[in-house]
Amino acid sequence: MSFVKEEHKATLRRWHNELQEKRGLRASLRRSKTVNDAYIAEGFRDLLMQTQSLWKIKGQEWRFTALAVTAALMAQVKSLDERHSFAEQLGQKEGNRLVMSELRFARLSAVKTPDELLRQLRRAVKLLNGKVNLISLAEDVFRWCQENNDLLNSVRRVQRPTEFIRIRWALEYYQAGDIDKNDQQG
Repeated sequence: MSFVKEEHKATLRRWHNELQEKRGLRASLRRSKTVNDAYIAEGFRDLLMQTQSLWKIKGQEWRFTALAVTAALMAQVKSLDERHSFAEQLGQKEGNRLVMSELRFARLSAVKTPDELLRQLRRAVKLLNGKVNLISLAEDVFRWCQENNDLLNSVRRVQRPTEFIRIRWALEYYQAGDIDKNDQQG
């Protein structure tokens, strides 16, 4: 199941382009150190009005938090690169080292709050020099927030293990490194 539908993808891409031109909106989000800061940022209010079908769903209030985290991260994204998923981008090699070290990846995988998620993903975006698969990142944030909400409310969802965000991140991250190794050997 995908949270970010085709209509949302177009809106997020368009809004990211607008954000590059509207420095005040971008700056309000870049200053957001916590999710609460993002909630009150002018840039977030602008995105809210354009994406109501993404976040305004009764019984899924966690989507509001997911959009706030996404908006704060979008302010850090300089350019879009949709060739690989976000986790694959983190696991790719840059010279002889990974874009994101395994230790940092373990920290990202272990986050427990939306504020920690924002902080770790902001670092990840910086490691990628702002060149990110925005749609994959947004989808991952929404999935993480849903899983976190389920955990807090003791909801058990029937899904394959590989559908959980932390497991999917690990698979994509480590497989990206394996792909790089195979490319070097071949």
